[in-house]
Amino acid sequence: MRSSGFKVGLPGGSGVDLVITFDDGEQNVYQHAFPLLKKYSMKAVIFLIVDYIGRLNSWDLTLGKELCHLGWNEIHEMHEYGMEFGSHGMSHSNLTKVDNDVLNHELQKSKQIIEGELGLCRCISYPFNRANQRVVDLALSAGYKYGFGGDGSSLMLIKKEAIYITDTKINFRIKLNERSPFYAYERMKQKIINMFTLVTMLYHPVQHYKGDHHE
Repeated sequence: MRSSGFKVGLPGGSGVDLVITFDDGEQNVYQHAFPLLKKYSMKAVIFLIVDYIGRLNSWDLTLGKELCHLGWNEIHEMHEYGMEFGSHGMSHSNLTKVDNDVLNHELQKSKQIIEGELGLCRCISYPFNRANQRVVDLALSAGYKYGFGGDGSSLMLIKKEAIYITDTKINFRIKLNERSPFYAYERMKQKIINMFTLVTMLYHPVQHYKGDHHE
């Protein structure tokens, strides 16, 4: 990334034009990504599903391969090193499909809990990369400064480039270059892969849409 001319850092940093992010906050970020980030003196933003901190990812359709989410001890260790933590909601619900009461809870309560532990929560990554103007407006009202998972039209709709285990260095370089003739292909591939999140949304426990906030 640095060799491609990008300045990697945290949102709002001087000259920063690329931010490394991790959705869901699963334990493998601590086990695998954190050592590499330290090795190369890089920072990242990790987005937490607050209801699932320290718990298995039972919200997801795992096909028997459940993963554990980061616990607060790991989160504090990473935060002390300089990693930033943001919200991925309380329950990983599709925020565009819940009513305002549930939406405000997802936005405000998750932010409040993270700030209570770490002192700061500026960023939100919209679950399933789904946000509309109502979600953005209420996220701004909740005090978020940056929203990830949009079309790139504003700081509350920052475009993400998903990196998959099957990606090669060539795929990665294309994703960093919107002028590449193959960039549209990579974006289309991401859209096709993201279609599989519909299965998770259908599987997702319906109680989150009915006001069971798990407090």
